[in-house]
Amino acid sequence: MLEEFLLKFGNVYCAKIHFVYGRKTRICLPGRLLSRGDPVVSKKVSRKIAAKEELLLLLPEIDRIFDSEPAVFRIDTEPVMIVGDIHGNLHALEYIIEKRKEMNCKNLLFLGDYVDRGPQGTEVLIRLFRMKLEDSDHIFLLRGNHETVDMNIYYGFLEEIGFDEEFLLRLSQTYDKMPIAAVLSEHTFCVHGGINGTGSINDIRKEKAFPYLWNDPSNRPGLTTSRRGSTVREFGPDIVDGFLKTNHLKRIVRGHTALDKGYRWWFDGKLLSLFSCPDYVGLGNAAAFALFEKENIKLFVFGNQQE
Repeated sequence: MLEEFLLKFGNVYCAKIHFVYGRKTRICLPGRLLSRGDPVVSKKVSRKIAAKEELLLLLPEIDRIFDSEPAVFRIDTEPVMIVGDIHGNLHALEYIIEKRKEMNCKNLLFLGDYVDRGPQGTEVLIRLFRMKLEDSDHIFLLRGNHETVDMNIYYGFLEEIGFDEEFLLRLSQTYDKMPIAAVLSEHTFCVHGGINGTGSINDIRKEKAFPYLWNDPSNRPGLTTSRRGSTVREFGPDIVDGFLKTNHLKRIVRGHTALDKGYRWWFDGKLLSLFSCPDYVGLGNAAAFALFEKENIKLFVFGNQQE
């Protein structure tokens, strides 16, 4: 079976055919742009082109909203549903949205990583951005480490959008405007990756987001090197204690790490890690989201035959 994707070179689109007898080939169609009505374009590609066009129309208004939000914003009303990584899993996202309706929970906070690894990152962004535009006071979208061009190039989203570099560069402008962290009810710090020491949250800036998108918890004390790369750090229990004390907080909730059960508690309940994409890249893992209310966190596990 052949699958077609659009590969853009300048102003020329090419159909990229995957896995013909185990080999990748390209069929170039020079001299014109392919449109959704062109018979050579498959239904799958046509739907993706339409989704890209829809997403582009949303970006100016969503940029305006993200520009108005600080790097660290506060949510002082409860309850709040907290969602970890989605990674292009539209089915998981729709399940979570349906659960939100059942729970009658207005506030919905996403911890980032909306694209890459899964096949419907574009549709996930459309769904989330439309929700944000319709109800910006109750829908909150943090930036994850996959809301970056470098990750999108290597982990699937660029291929999903037909290798359209111009489209990705436009979307990256929106990424740069996204908030980095949230504080719930003055005591729970939410972020995609982690922390970068024991300093004040008032020093967090959108343009210096990297450590908050990438860093991970560790049982080793201090800030130590990470298997993720030389510029990434792991933060130990002493760093968490210092950070919480400096900022008069009680706990941290973060995403970023695929987990068998969809969640993991660290440091005697001072840090919760969430992952909301079931069967991530075929791992068969469960997923989880959390309901925050009255200083308590209730976990909901789904996927992998768990409800």
